[in-house]
Parts: sequence; structure tokens; C-alpha cells
Amino acid sequence: MKKILLLTTMFFLTISCSSAKYLGYDEKSVVKTAAVEHNCPVEKVKVINKIKKLGNSTYLLEICGERKVYKTVGSVIMEKEKVGEFIKQSIMDKN
Repeated sequence: MKKILLLTTMFFLTISCSSAKYLGYDEKSVVKTAAVEHNCPVEKVKVINKIKKLGNSTYLLEICGERKVYKTVGSVIMEKEKVGEFIKQSIMDKN
């Protein structure tokens, strides 16, 4: 468990440091990604709230009536619920 936590922390630190030169994706890109992933027209995706920082951001979206949280970290746009799965898969691919 400690190894996974350490690797996760190192992963995000690496991504954060390497992506510091980026300002992150704009709102339009996040909305388009969410629309495609949920098979929902872009017109039916609404930004409820957003928190933007240098290189990463968090968006609360309403996608065809369903609320989801999306995160951007450097060059990655991902639904918050899938971040853990992505990290696990990345660790397993390295082993």
C-alpha cells in the first residue's frame, strides 16, 4: 500500500513539474472530451464550477443531466473517478 501511495505521489509530482510550462487545457477542450466520453452533444454539457491552477484544473460538469468531475493535469483530461484506475494500470504496465 505504501509503495502504491509513493508511486502515485511521484507520478503526480513528475506530471506537475514537467507540465509547469503549460497552462492546462481550456474549458472548451474539457467539455468536448466529456461530451465524447459520455456520448452526449456538446450543447448539453454545462460547466457548473471550475478551479484552475497553473498546469491543472478541476471542473464540475453537468453532462446530459448527470454531474461528473473532470480533472486536467498537464496534457491529460480525465474523469476524476477514472484517475485511480489509470494510475493502477500505469504501475502494472511498468512491472
